[in-house]
Amino acid sequence: MNSPEAAAILAAIQEPEAYGGNPPDWHEAMTKMPPGLPPFLDGTSLPARVRAAGLAEDRIAALTETAALVASDGDLRAFAWYLHWRTFIAPEKGLLWGAPTLERRLGSRAGLFYMLLALEFPPRLHAYHRSLGYPVEVTGDTIRQLACYESNHLRGCGTPGIYERQFPWLANYFLQPFVRLGRLEYQMAPYRGGVDVWKRAADGAVLALAGDGANVDGEGLLAEASGKAAWTTSLAVKADAVEGNPVDPAGVILKRRARLPRPEWQPCLRAGDNVLNLHIPAGGGMDWAGVVGSFRLAADFFGTHHPDRPWKALVVTTWFMDPRLPEVLAPESNPIRFQRAVYRYPTPPSPDSLWFVFLRPVAGADPSSLPRDTSLQRSLARFLESGKSWHGGGMFLLPEHARDPAEDGYLRRFRGLHIEETSRPL
Repeated sequence: MNSPEAAAILAAIQEPEAYGGNPPDWHEAMTKMPPGLPPFLDGTSLPARVRAAGLAEDRIAALTETAALVASDGDLRAFAWYLHWRTFIAPEKGLLWGAPTLERRLGSRAGLFYMLLALEFPPRLHAYHRSLGYPVEVTGDTIRQLACYESNHLRGCGTPGIYERQFPWLANYFLQPFVRLGRLEYQMAPYRGGVDVWKRAADGAVLALAGDGANVDGEGLLAEASGKAAWTTSLAVKADAVEGNPVDPAGVILKRRARLPRPEWQPCLRAGDNVLNLHIPAGGGMDWAGVVGSFRLAADFFGTHHPDRPWKALVVTTWFMDPRLPEVLAPESNPIRFQRAVYRYPTPPSPDSLWFVFLRPVAGADPSSLPRDTSLQRSLARFLESGKSWHGGGMFLLPEHARDPAEDGYLRRFRGLHIEETSRPL
């Protein structure tokens, strides 16, 4: 039997532009599609699957109706299988970004379609975590991500469901050790870079240097394009020293150039090193005691379960590491306390990182059209109305500081550093 063609299926579900009309690995997925009803569309198992996902039982009726609708429609069934196969059966092929909303085909049921598919997450995660020897309590806490996704959909749309842009993220949990420990989630993965971090052996002093050839604007942030850059960074790693532009822990790149003699200074964090990527699930606030407690849980967990893979830093790139956040939030707010406890560094401009605040695209949007239901939304909308764009930012926290992070600790140590400067071309 010939497998259905992607273009015909996408046209039938009214999403011809999805994945550029050519979903990756489509034909391989279709050859693996079972001839009968896929198990994830079996309505009889739905109540147990909803409970396993930690979702409210009053979702069962709507999900059962959605499953019946998809099962009766060959085009939707084929597309559902494709998403299921790529996310849960072949996650090693990478995250499948670009999922269509399906609102033209399913209307208000579009979010339920993705929630229905996401019910495969709990049993798959339990099996994967068992293979890693993780406690079942950790697996249960990690599965709570589905309820966090639903809370986003409820806030943004007013109906149960999962956003199409969040569903593909579930494949991540099967590619690397990825768990929720207390308030935060942690993914063990290679560091993707952003800054090189160096440590002085004599006293443990730490300094981040910007990468080579980065375009920097007048505020010390990464510029959107070279034409808007005020200057460009340089980085040279030599046998006797490393020379480059220091990054202030407040999250900006300095135009001065530092020289760190070797072997007095040694690399501490570089691209490819093993790190713990932080992820902040929706809901629950950012209580500082809970954040620090989660850091400690992470140090214990990964030291116990992955002693052969020591991590070099906790790392995150997120909207609330933008160095202008103090213009928006009060000094005593938890996100500002988080900022002060870590070493921040600039990342490329990412206005759509504010999607998690507004639950809609922000890049190119008229700030006056953004929702203002919360004080945070109102403050950020006013910031954008001033003509500024949002960058977001990155941060790292070294293992020796993770159990007891000190507010302004990195900044205080940075201010006390006496670094040799060089005026020589790098």
